[in-house]
Amino acid sequence: MSLRPANSRLSPRQSLQLDWFLAGTGLGCNPALDRPAREAEFARLAALPDGALQSMGLSRQDLPAHVYRDLFHTGVL
Repeated sequence: MSLRPANSRLSPRQSLQLDWFLAGTGLGCNPALDRPAREAEFARLAALPDGALQSMGLSRQDLPAHVYRDLFHTGVL
């Protein structure tokens, strides 16, 4: 069971998607203080239609990595 704040803009599924991303990528890092802002960006992007995401070069699967792109760079190591 995933716990999330009552005022979260994310659905339980979206919150779990972010949790799994951080668990797999953010070892040794606790970005909890920054999470509300990241959730707001995630919710904004998740509300866009697929075509808009595609025009930005994103898919729904990419959203967690996108909102944390400044902390977790892919392909660096």
